[in-house]
Amino acid sequence: MHTHHNKLFAVINPVAGSCDAETVQRTLAKACIDAGFTLECHFTSIGEKNADIIYAVRQAVNNCCSRVVAAGGDGTVATVGSGLVGTEIPLAILPVGTANLLARELDIPFDLATACQLAVNSDKQRRLDAMRVGEQYFLSHISLGVYSKIAERTSRTAKRYFRQLAYIWNALPELLSGRTWRMTLTVDDQEILLRASFIMIANVGGLGAAELRWGDNILLDDGRIDICVVHARTIKDYLMLASSILWRRHKLYPKLTYYHAVRNIRVMTTSKRMPVRGDGEIIGHSTVEITLVPAAIKVITPEQLSSMANTLSV
Repeated sequence: MHTHHNKLFAVINPVAGSCDAETVQRTLAKACIDAGFTLECHFTSIGEKNADIIYAVRQAVNNCCSRVVAAGGDGTVATVGSGLVGTEIPLAILPVGTANLLARELDIPFDLATACQLAVNSDKQRRLDAMRVGEQYFLSHISLGVYSKIAERTSRTAKRYFRQLAYIWNALPELLSGRTWRMTLTVDDQEILLRASFIMIANVGGLGAAELRWGDNILLDDGRIDICVVHARTIKDYLMLASSILWRRHKLYPKLTYYHAVRNIRVMTTSKRMPVRGDGEIIGHSTVEITLVPAAIKVITPEQLSSMANTLSV
């Protein structure tokens, strides 16, 4: 039985993909009342800095909240999670963003009422690894190259109305340009020089569409980060890449190279304009330094363990 001092702090992103903030607040409030929780909400605003959101989360922790809820996409979840690293306070996710890779990976229900019930009532938790860049922590992906450029071209409105299609449509001109970049990749202090069209640094294996994945056995809590380097240039290369992803034959495609890091990763490119994206947001250009923080954040998950891990290792 929950005691009366159980406080829930929620960060709600009103411009996230699929839901309006009032509905999220109302549904969450109902679940809180039923469980005897008090609820405090923080609505993010468009110009608000991530540092301010992280600060608000830390304040809530200091004021003894017992769990923190992030309602939004992967960007919101990562920012809120950043405020919880080093605390024992668990994070609950309401997946109302565009891609929601993390929520998919953790089997968090997409029905809002069910997700709210879970956020308030579930005691099952998993500790997730995080990727630290400066003061921020990222939980699903950090990418450089073509993929980031595509995301950069895809406006909020397009994301809201067309979802995954928006990315595909914007991908075409980028892919047709056939760009590759010279990059220096440092993995656990070992330096690798390469040419690539993009690099995907993945803590989460899912691409956000169907059961497609960047690679096998990319897990959120295995204490390592997977680096997927794509050397594709032509449309034919990309079609081959797409089919190897579809058929899960990642290892057989010659223009895909994998590395694993357990400590740190650095990517440097000569291109000043190349965006670096972290969990769906631009976090810098041309260079990124990542430190792996194993078991950084406690996240509330559904009771039943997903069979995903088993199906993947076959």
